[in-house]
Amino acid sequence: MTELQRATPASGQLNGGEGTNQKGQGQYNPTEQKLCSGYGQYHSPTAKKNPRPLVTVTLSDIEAMAAEPPSVAKDSAQWVIPSTLLTRKHAEQHANGEFWALWGDVDEANGLAFTELVETASGLIPGGFIAYTSRSATEANQKARLIVPLSEPVSGGVWLALQKILNDKLEAAGVTPDRVTERTGQPCYLPNRGEFYSYHVEASEWMGMMNPDRWADELVEEAERQHAEEETRKAKAKPAKDYSKAVEVPPGGIHPSDYFLSNYRARDLLDSAGAIFVSEAKFYSPGRDKDGNPGGIYDPETDRFITYHEKDPFCDGQWHGAIDLLMHLEGIDFRSPDAFIKLCRTIETEPGVSIELHNQRAFREAESAPKADINALFNNPEEPEPKPPSRASVDLLNPPGLAGVICKYMNMTARRPRPELYPFAALHLMALIGRKRQNVFGAKHNLMTLAIAPTAAGKEKAQDTVKRLAKEHYCSNLVFGNAGSFKDLIYNLLEGDGASLYIVDEVHSLLGSMKDKNAATYEKKMEADILTMNSTELYTFRGIEKRSLMDIYQKQASQLEKALDEAGDDTEKAEKLERALAKAQRRVDWLENGLPDPFFSLMGHSVPERLDSFIRVDNIASGFLGRTLVTRCPDTRAKLRRTPVDEGEQALCEFTIDEGLQRIRRSGTTIAANDEAADYLEACIDWYEADEQLNHHIAGGIYARAPEHLFRVASILALEEGTITLEHARYADALVKQSIDDVSYILLKAYSEGDGAQERGVMEHARQTVHRNCKAPGLPESRLKQLVTKPKGWADLQNKDKTRDRFRELVESMVAAGELEKVTDGRKERYLSRAVV
Repeated sequence: MTELQRATPASGQLNGGEGTNQKGQGQYNPTEQKLCSGYGQYHSPTAKKNPRPLVTVTLSDIEAMAAEPPSVAKDSAQWVIPSTLLTRKHAEQHANGEFWALWGDVDEANGLAFTELVETASGLIPGGFIAYTSRSATEANQKARLIVPLSEPVSGGVWLALQKILNDKLEAAGVTPDRVTERTGQPCYLPNRGEFYSYHVEASEWMGMMNPDRWADELVEEAERQHAEEETRKAKAKPAKDYSKAVEVPPGGIHPSDYFLSNYRARDLLDSAGAIFVSEAKFYSPGRDKDGNPGGIYDPETDRFITYHEKDPFCDGQWHGAIDLLMHLEGIDFRSPDAFIKLCRTIETEPGVSIELHNQRAFREAESAPKADINALFNNPEEPEPKPPSRASVDLLNPPGLAGVICKYMNMTARRPRPELYPFAALHLMALIGRKRQNVFGAKHNLMTLAIAPTAAGKEKAQDTVKRLAKEHYCSNLVFGNAGSFKDLIYNLLEGDGASLYIVDEVHSLLGSMKDKNAATYEKKMEADILTMNSTELYTFRGIEKRSLMDIYQKQASQLEKALDEAGDDTEKAEKLERALAKAQRRVDWLENGLPDPFFSLMGHSVPERLDSFIRVDNIASGFLGRTLVTRCPDTRAKLRRTPVDEGEQALCEFTIDEGLQRIRRSGTTIAANDEAADYLEACIDWYEADEQLNHHIAGGIYARAPEHLFRVASILALEEGTITLEHARYADALVKQSIDDVSYILLKAYSEGDGAQERGVMEHARQTVHRNCKAPGLPESRLKQLVTKPKGWADLQNKDKTRDRFRELVESMVAAGELEKVTDGRKERYLSRAVV
């Protein structure tokens, strides 16, 4: 045996230095952990011949064995899997193993001497290690192995990444490792004297055993590489088959695709079929060889999977979901053209009633049922009691106080004014600045608004103003442009220290992805998170977010504590570190105990063609529209402003806004209402709580949440002064009622554009369209006619009786009733609404 100069320390010397576990000896000593071991390649409790239970070996035993190795044939040689879990199955080790060492195998030395390998290893391994030549090593080919003890255990997934990093480092240093070590159940043969034998124990006293965190940066890079590789594989795969339109569903029927996806998950079906998951995202297909890398990839966000096991029936380069797998388990060839129909005949919604039979019955009932009407969208000629407070004198475009100044500033500086958008923007800005202020009503300042205006109508002015003023008042880190998933919402809320404002242009994309039945799970979950964050008093995190984020923030806190200890007399640096540490500790506390009173607001803009379709009855029922204020701008655009802005007036506005926002930010007073405002708000609530509104069969969900909006808007308006006045209360009431009116108008619009619309509904929509679009300066008759006659319902009425000119009848009746005025200016004629709101 050739000895190295630093070789052969006393047994157990590796248990020292920084890597020493301070909890004591025995079960807490890394070198005394009992690791999975056996003798020869067939040693297994499940072997067909001579099954034997596995044995254990410690790192101390291995160190002693290196100094005095046995000399036995390979089929009797001892091996180790450096995990405390006694199994040779890769999948089980990957899922449940607790690994205490890494190892490397240099099976082809390629002229590299053992001493050179040791020198190389000592330069790249941040800790001690055991090195020894293999049983088959010769002077000419000095094959060798390395065992690298860890100061603390790691899971199977982390161990695999560390193994790859070790092999990568060896390879980069000119040593060719055998990559078979990158398998969780691969045995490492222990010291066994052959023709040529040498060993070395690197006992780095200043460093001790390797702490896995020493390769933290490499672990992050490896995780990113694996993620990118997996995303590339996913991108190359074909999308899963869409069954959403496979069959026509009658009213009252069950949509088979929705039923299957609501009652069956691919993950559960894979488990029941015998798939073995080694992580949340990877699995071995049922009946497949468990050696090598798992060939199945599961996407928990979409509940879909793809497999690369060649003999798997689903190995076709395509994503598959629960429906495909359900067909397969029911004995149906999922590739056949009529597979979906067969599944509808197989799966029963109740004993003896398949989905197909249920839908056949629903179709017969729908054919015989009378057509429904929606009288609830039209004004009731009998005013309900109690009567609502009057809002006739309220100018919705000019809110009281600071909000009005912000609106004036936007209107003054906009190239194409769209003043209907500005009140929402002003409220969002003030709520963001004063998000921590309390009010006596207990209403949070969280706002969700949807503003609908034609394209190129000037929506960007409201968005840009809020962003710029938020930046000037140190809140730009809380403003986000969009969110791609429910995880985005969570991360942004934490990074924003419990607050986030989303300013989303083309918001229909976000809302559409949440509502699309074919959307990915991570998109569908966004609606629930948005509603919860907006309204809850304590936001609690899912287990998966806790697990993934807790380690990040705890590690961040530890690093900051260490940096704070090292800051010394640098007071400025210490203060910055203390603030950062407090923030990290808050996040840890929130993950453990919940985030109290999160601030979550959404300011969304889009065009009528895209966002009108979101205003549906089902979105009232879901609670989304009830929690949202809506404004529907006229269908016309304002002229470009071509006169210069009054710089003095602009400067005065900017000064007033800055002063007002500073007062909001600095004040901590609780907002209350004076007596006049309190009485007015009570009268408003009496009206909303009346049975006609509260239990309205379509808009009841909106009326029920109106008091929350009322208190919220009034409190935001009062942020500057701290007291809600009658003017604040009246404006809040008018804004909330206008939102309800706008929702009703859009619902009525949808009705008049649908099949079978009745004359009363179509004409009511036309009358409202005239009032909405003929505000000052009014509209010429040609443009007004274009807007009024656009809906399909209007065309259907005209086709039934082409002798009538309904547009002329409508205009003349409105002029006669004083609702509409024809204004002549030279040769120009325009119609101007005289409606009193």
